[in-house]
Amino acid sequence: MRYLYDTKLWDKIEYVIECLMFGGLFIAAVIRFSTNIFEATFYIFLATIIAPFVKINPILKRYLLISGFIFGLLMGYFN
Repeated sequence: MRYLYDTKLWDKIEYVIECLMFGGLFIAAVIRFSTNIFEATFYIFLATIIAPFVKINPILKRYLLISGFIFGLLMGYFN
C-alpha cells in the first residue's frame, strides 16, 4: 500500500490520462469538423487546455476543464 503515497506514480498516471484525453478530443474534433464547426472548435479548445505540454497551473487547468465540460453538457455536445 506504500505505492499509493508515491507522488511520482500519480504524476505519471495523470500525464497518461492527459495524453489519452488530448488524443480523444482531437479525434472527436476531426470527426465533427465536417458536420459542426462550432463543436469541433469546442473540442479543440478543450484539447489545448488538457494538452500535457501546455504549462498551465494544474489547479487552473482542472477548473477550466470542469467549466468547459459543464458548458459542453449545457450546449448538448456530449450526446
